Order: sequence, then C-alpha cells, then structure tokens
Amino acid sequence: MKSNIKLIITACFFIWFIGDSNANNAKSNFDLDGNGLYDDFERNLLLDFLGNQYPEIKADYDTNNDGKVTVLEQTTGRLPLSLRIPKRAIDSTIKVTWALNLFPEWLMSAYFQEDTEIGNVINHSSRGTITANATQAKLSLQPSKTRKNNGVEFAENSGQYLIMPGQRDARWNYRWMLFTFRIDANTGDNAETILLDINHGEGSNKSSPKIWYNKTNGLSIQYVGLNNNGLDKRIMTTKNDVIADGKTWNVIVAGIRYGQMFASVNGTPISSEAIQPDRFSGEWISNTSSYIGDNDIGNMAWAYDSLVFGLTEPSEAMVQKMTGWAAYRLSTNQSLFSNGISSIDLPNEHPYKNIRPTMDAEDFPYRYIHNEKEWTAWGSSIDRAEVRINGGGERVPTDDFERVFYDDFRNNRVKASFSGESDLWSAPGFNPAVGASAQLMPPSETFNVYPHNKDEKKQSLLLRKQNERWKASAFYSVNDLGHGYTWTGPKIFRIRSMLPKIDKNDLPGGLFPAFWSYNPDFLFWRTANRIEVDWFEFDGKNGAWLNGLSSHYHYAHVPNIFAKDDSSYKSYKAYWGELTEQKSKIEGGLEFWDGQYHTWEFVIDNDMTYINVTIKDEAGNDKWVEVGRVPTAPTYLERLDLQLDYALRSYDGNPTSDQESFTIDSIEVLQKTSDIIKIPKPFFSKPIITGEKAVGETITCQANLQDITDIRYYWFADGYPLTYTATNTYDITSEESGKEIRCMVKAVGALNMPEAWTEKVVIAEQYK
Repeated sequence: MKSNIKLIITACFFIWFIGDSNANNAKSNFDLDGNGLYDDFERNLLLDFLGNQYPEIKADYDTNNDGKVTVLEQTTGRLPLSLRIPKRAIDSTIKVTWALNLFPEWLMSAYFQEDTEIGNVINHSSRGTITANATQAKLSLQPSKTRKNNGVEFAENSGQYLIMPGQRDARWNYRWMLFTFRIDANTGDNAETILLDINHGEGSNKSSPKIWYNKTNGLSIQYVGLNNNGLDKRIMTTKNDVIADGKTWNVIVAGIRYGQMFASVNGTPISSEAIQPDRFSGEWISNTSSYIGDNDIGNMAWAYDSLVFGLTEPSEAMVQKMTGWAAYRLSTNQSLFSNGISSIDLPNEHPYKNIRPTMDAEDFPYRYIHNEKEWTAWGSSIDRAEVRINGGGERVPTDDFERVFYDDFRNNRVKASFSGESDLWSAPGFNPAVGASAQLMPPSETFNVYPHNKDEKKQSLLLRKQNERWKASAFYSVNDLGHGYTWTGPKIFRIRSMLPKIDKNDLPGGLFPAFWSYNPDFLFWRTANRIEVDWFEFDGKNGAWLNGLSSHYHYAHVPNIFAKDDSSYKSYKAYWGELTEQKSKIEGGLEFWDGQYHTWEFVIDNDMTYINVTIKDEAGNDKWVEVGRVPTAPTYLERLDLQLDYALRSYDGNPTSDQESFTIDSIEVLQKTSDIIKIPKPFFSKPIITGEKAVGETITCQANLQDITDIRYYWFADGYPLTYTATNTYDITSEESGKEIRCMVKAVGALNMPEAWTEKVVIAEQYK
C-alpha cells in the first residue's frame, strides 16, 4: 500500500513537472506539504529524482523499504549529499526546490514548530547534529501551541519560557542563527521582552546571541566578545524593519562572519550604531543555560515558528537565501493560519521577493573530500631511501614562488587568541591539549611565556616552571575563531629559529618544540575531520632525531553521522630518523639544541614536497641543503595556518632548569606568482591601490568586487603584515618609507571567501 501511494504521488509530481517543463528554469518541487522542509517521505522522492539525474549518486537509500528515507539512511556509509552531487547540477536548467534541511549537515540545533504538539509545550525537541531540547517542567511557565502553524506562543505577562542546555562551543558550533517570530508591542506591562538568550550571563561568549524587543527602541541583537578594553559588545538595533502587530511574522538571520557581526531583519541588512572593531573572539565558558522567552513577568505576547543554529559563516547570498526560505515557508502556510496572521513582506529589491530559493552554487562551498584509498596509498608508498635520495644535496630552485608574508619580529605581535586584539599571532591558540604535560598560558605581564626582545628582534616561546608546575606556550596565525592568516595551494613555509646549546647527554627527554599547521576548516565545519601537518617536531629524547611532515587526518570534534569516519585515520610520517652525517648525508650532521640559528624550509609544490635547512659552510655562512622529499599529499595543498609551540612530555623527563626557550628570528611564507596574479570570481578585475604613496598620506585599496559588501583588507610592506581590517584605507607611517606596499583583498561575504592581490606600489622616501 505504501509503495502504491508513493507511485501515485510521484506520478502527480511528474505531471506537474512536465506541465512546467517549458519554462526556462523548470523547478522540481518535492516539498509536497509546502512547509519548506523535506520530511522523510519527500526526501525519498528527492533522492530518486537526483539519482536519475545524476547516476553517480544513485543508491538504495530506503534500506527498510518503508517508502521513506531518514537523514541517517541518506548518510550512513557515505559522504554528505552536498559533497556527492556533481557540480554540473549547479548549471542544470532543472532547479531543485531548496529547503533549509536539503543538506542537513548544515544544521546543528534546529527547532521547528512542527515538532511540538497542540497544547502546552513541555518539550520542544531539536533536530540537527547537537541534541539540545528546549523544555519547561513548570505548568504555569509553559508556552503553548493553540493550533497548527500558529507557532509556539508565549502569553503576555506570563513569564513563560523554555530552557536549553548551555552550548560551551557555541562560538564554533553555532556560527549563524535564523529566527522567525511575531510579537505584539501593544501587550505586556514591561517595556522590553527577551526572546532568545544563548549562554545567558555577563561575559565574553555569553548571551551570544541574545535577542530582545523594546517598545521604544525596537529589536536588538547582541554578540559579546573580548578585547583590550574589556567586553566587546556588538549590538544591532532596528525599529522600522520589524512589524510588532502580533500578527506579522518577522525573520532574523545573524551571526559573526570573519570578526564582524552581521544581521538581516526581514531581508534588510542592519548595522551597529558604533563602528565594529575589526576582530572578534571570546573566552571559554562553562555552567551556562540558554533560554527562549523571558522569565520576567510582564512580557509582551509573542510566538516563534523556527529557531535554527547552523555551521560555517554563510555568504551574503546564503543569508538572502535563508531569508527567502523563511518568507516562502510562512507565506505558503498562510492559508492555514487563523486570526489574520500574515507572512513576511520582503523588500522589493530582495532576490527572493517573489520566488522560492532553489539549489544553487551557494549550497556547494569548497570542502576537502578525503579519499581513504588514496591516503593509504600515499602513506604506504613513502620509502626512506627515496625520501633521502638527495639528502645533503642542493635544494630544488623555487624561482616561481614569491614572498607574501614575512615577520622578522621587529614588534611584539603575540596577543591573546581569545580576544579581539590579535591581528597577527594569537596565543595560546584554540587547542588546549597542545602543551601536553604543561599547561598552555596566554600572554601575561605577570607570568610571561612569550618574551619579546625588541632590540634583537627576536620572539621566544618558553617552557617555564611556576610553583612546581610547568607552563607551556603556543601561538597561531589565526585566532580562536579561525580568522587571520592562512594559505592555500602550493606554498613555502620558512622558519628561522634557535634552541639553546645543551649537551646531548644533559638534554631533558620531555622537551618537544614544534612547527606545524591545521586546516582551520574544522572550526567552521564542526562535523568535518581535521587536517594536521607537523612540519617539524624535535624530540628531547634524541636531539638529532627529526620527526618531519607528520601527516594526520583526525577525528571530527562534534560526534556526528556526516563524517565518513569520525575517528582519526591512520597517520603517516614523511621523514623520521637522526640527522647525523652518516644517516642524513648532511655535512657535519645536525643537532637541534646547538645554540645556532637554522632556517627550515618546507616547499609544498603540486607534485613534490621538500624539506630544506641551512647549515654553516666553511666560511661560517648559511648554506642550504636538502633534508628530504616526498610526493605531495592532498592535505598539504589545503588552506593551512601556521602554529608554533613548546610542549613538555613529562613522562620522557622534565628539565632540571626552571625555563627552556625556543627562539624565533623570522617566519616567511611564499606562494606561486601564477596563483597570486589570478583574479577569482566575483572580482571583476585586480584590486588597486589609489592615493598618494608617501609617508603621512592615506592610501585606499579599491576591491573591484561586484555585489559583495563584507570585505577584509590585508596590508603588507615588503611582505611584513601591517594589519588586516574591514576598512579599505591605510595611513602610511615612516616605517613604510621606501618599501613596497601591497594589499590582499578577502571577499568574506562571497562564496568560499576568495582572495585577490593588488600590484606592489613603492612608498616615496621620507623627506629629511
């Protein structure tokens, strides 16, 4: 009987589809009930259709033959659907109707009014990867659902609310939120009513987001971080963009995108009264609860239809798409509403004013797709003899690369990663386990493990004992939210550093300094596995032993069904062994704790990756030699940050001193000139620098972008990172006199946040 019903409905659909097939863009609509969500039966129809259109994804999804396909059935043993649909679907003339759960891996915790029963709402179960049900045990404080599609209603002057568990990792797991609600400003004794409060409290990352309505000021949305002035409160308020008649639905889409808060209310972007600081981050939180509603009796009457928290930082187009989805969902159900409840009326210029969103390019942001077979073949093919085939020989030329980043540590730029201060190096990073047996510490004036020598232009990381406990250090090129400096494709990472001279017989076995990278993508897609590459790890057990290019594909941070394997895959190491002359063929060999500066270079080209290092020649000058080479793993070409740390593994032996140092002289990154000159979409031409190029003047970076407003500008002088900012101007100082200035533009409001470079401009010498 079930299969017959499916055939009848499928036939009806195809009759409708054929009737509409003469349109330029025929639409395939499997949202049969028109609620903007794919239920299990509709998902089965959708997958059948997609399988016929794209045979490579055709499969027997309905494993129990009940005529339905659950999200679990769709996903088990497979990559998420969005990673399997071929890209030719984007250009297809047949447009698949879009739903917020078309690709359910985007949703972390989602509350739809369909998931409540008529009557008092004791429990509103959440959909998505993180289960965080909204509950209320006390009868008098329970909101209600009076009839289908009216939403979850909170009576005036009732103090009704629902409570959810706090979300400690909300800054990563809840990157964006969508909220549809209606409110009656003519009710309630109080002037203000709180609608939503995630991680309630005072402090960074608390009450973020928080939404409230004030009868005088209108609607406010808040996110709270931390900076050097204390709390960094971002609040956006609008009066005219919200209809507060109690009958009209409103929609909010909001979040933090690359350090800037964004919010759209009923299709209109709003902004904060005060200019936002350029960067945003916050401290770890614990012991919090989240609330839907206001427990202060005197609240206005209001209701919500949907509350959704999702992954990644959506593009401007995706924000419009989610807004259009909400408008469609509520207008379609309007005929079922009572009491004259009306839908959202989007602005005339909104792209979804009169049409429903469909699946398009915005649904397919670039994501690394791991191939376990290729990964295993790559790791298994590593041959010690082949890796060392040119050990001690001249390095391969790198003439087709050019400098894009160079820090000689002329200034102290290591700042707390959980604050908005850092515009270069963030400490101690977002992984608290990096210190191993030692506790990671932030920068501090009272107990500093990041001493900077301004005269010598040197930056150190310390292992330092405090009250019989060891403290560790680490700094990253991105902050806790993953914003900062990262590099994709072929690249060269160089670090010039020194470890103090320690006789190998006196070397504490637990010392463990490292230079390494993550792909920060896992901070944005919390259901994804984590890429790690350890460029070098030095081991106090043997001061000549190099752990080079340890390559990992780790577990997903949030347990989920969307990671094909949510545990760590097998790791591989490209180079392991002593750098004695006999074993490495490097003249004189190399001990790491030798009290000398060495420059390590990691050349990641499309086909091969090389490890090089400087040693002293007969005249005492630096000479490059190759250490080893290995075929390039796909993970090496992904977008990577830079990380340094000094960890301690006490089980291998503690220092007898109170302090050990790892001193950095410079860090440099190069990329291929052929990649730098590319002009990716949506740039219509290369960005350009305008204005007088002289000390004391202000220059402007013209982005040359189309239809993108959220942009970051990265300024460099001879490769030295001056700052990155949301403003497109830079005031030239005497430090830049005679140097080449360049701006890299990051279109953070566009799909995949593409980057484009200006040409270099020379700053006129300062007049004496």
